[in-house]
Amino acid sequence: MLALELLAPAKDKAVGIAAIDCGADAVYIAGPSFGNRKAAGNSLEDIRGLCSYAHRFGARIFLTVNTIVYDDEWDEVHSLMLAAQEAGVDAFIIREERLLTFADIVRPMHASTQCAIRDAERARHFEALGCARIILERGLSLQQVREICAAVRCEVEFFVHGALCVCYSGDCRLSAYLDGRSADRGDCIQACRSLYDLVDAGGRVLAKDKALLSLRDFKLLDRLGELAAAGVCSFKIEGRLKNASYVKNVVREYSLALDELVSRNPGLYRRASFGKVVGGFTPDSDKTFNRGYTQWWLDAERGKWSSMDAPKAMGEYVGEVSAVRPAGDGALRVALRAAGPGLRLA
Repeated sequence: MLALELLAPAKDKAVGIAAIDCGADAVYIAGPSFGNRKAAGNSLEDIRGLCSYAHRFGARIFLTVNTIVYDDEWDEVHSLMLAAQEAGVDAFIIREERLLTFADIVRPMHASTQCAIRDAERARHFEALGCARIILERGLSLQQVREICAAVRCEVEFFVHGALCVCYSGDCRLSAYLDGRSADRGDCIQACRSLYDLVDAGGRVLAKDKALLSLRDFKLLDRLGELAAAGVCSFKIEGRLKNASYVKNVVREYSLALDELVSRNPGLYRRASFGKVVGGFTPDSDKTFNRGYTQWWLDAERGKWSSMDAPKAMGEYVGEVSAVRPAGDGALRVALRAAGPGLRLA
């Protein structure tokens, strides 16, 4: 029986607890350093408290140690991992292969998406090194995911929701090139969300002030069954910089979907933790932060993926303009079926 894990992001202890309360089987979070998110570091005391809470429900905590580590930081990262292991973390998400050489670190190692695992050969490489789990590149087709899962015996994790980068994970140098701040050190400037002009060889401006590199957000809510059948056991939500309301909404929606998948396949699947969520709210990821959604390359075709007109949240569709009448000083009056805190006309 395959244990299906919903893996949620947490920028801090409070968000991690909220994720577990809403149905996450595991949470990934950074410690005080080397976590690849400079704005989302946490004390070891908070990590210990989160581990204690999670273990009450059979949920697990994974610590991210997925930056490039310089040679003069070797003792520091070793000490961090030892302290985190003692605090109760269940696994480490790593980018540096050298971290596997620490004999006194006995918790499982998960090869980060920063390891650029895009094919079976590279997947087997990290399995052979001793990784208990590999985390795949987002931009893979379902067939590629299936082939990688068939090629290894270790666990396979795949992103199913959240932000997408136009570059390959772990291979992007754009931020460092433009600003000297490296994504490989947790300091990405998110240049793919910036505005650019598109100019042809003759100097003609084909597009002006457009987020030409910005992608929509990933959403595979209706593809979980196919991914599980392919061999994926961990379904990962992106968003270690997101707030609690975002994480709770998305986690609850995917947790309910996994519960339904398990109930449709008795004896084939089970949830990875034993905590049960009773009551609560009706989740809807369309109502939370997103740039529009895409399934990216899962069907081996591009589809709709660009968010160049709105690199930030698109908001929820609320209605159509029913009438336009002059109202002095060029103002327009519109009638909408609903109203919200803000309005964008497109």
